[in-house]
Amino acid sequence: MNRLAALVAGLALLSSTGCMHDSEWSVSRALGWDDNPGFDPKNPPKASLPVAERVEVLGRKILAQNTFTGIEPLIFTAGVKESVLFHHGTEQLWISEGLVNKCKTDAELAAVLCAELGQMVAEKRSAKSVGRDVDPIRDASFGGSPVLGGGTPVDAGQQANLAFHEKRFPRGNRGVDAADAAQAARDLLKGAGFDPADLDRVSPLLKQSERGENIRKQMGSSAPAPDWKK
Repeated sequence: MNRLAALVAGLALLSSTGCMHDSEWSVSRALGWDDNPGFDPKNPPKASLPVAERVEVLGRKILAQNTFTGIEPLIFTAGVKESVLFHHGTEQLWISEGLVNKCKTDAELAAVLCAELGQMVAEKRSAKSVGRDVDPIRDASFGGSPVLGGGTPVDAGQQANLAFHEKRFPRGNRGVDAADAAQAARDLLKGAGFDPADLDRVSPLLKQSERGENIRKQMGSSAPAPDWKK
């Protein structure tokens, strides 16, 4: 019992310090969960470190050089080969390793990221324009207590808040102007020092595969976690 209590206390400490989500080290790895072939993770597989760093550095540059967007999302890279690109409210942007690898230059990757960031900016503006400046609520897997045995952290109270919030403010019911989103993307790209014309050149890259679209739909809502088998 004392060993279990110590383990739980250690997990709580690591969670509070952010170590549970570190790209180089994690509790699941320390406990051997990542090495267990029977372990079925609820989180997406991690992208390779060079790919994740490429996205992180470029994403930070875009956001740092566009200081008046009204959004400050975290940008995550999932280790799947399909082309996947989507966002959760104004807090998270997800891109797949497969899509990143299709971007041969930083200009192309910046254009892909700005295409989604532009959509996020347009959604933020749309909410303000109709007097509903309410961002989609964070998912229940953020800030919850860690679940032993390989599960994701889940906050039961937040899950209830999420259901109530999405009933009042559906994620897919924002009435965003496509032209506004496109202009926001061009402005972001130009602000980061890239040619806005690159958006047209990466248009074919933004077409997602069938499985990629299914992943986007599942992770872009409160639906059950997708099957992350590579």
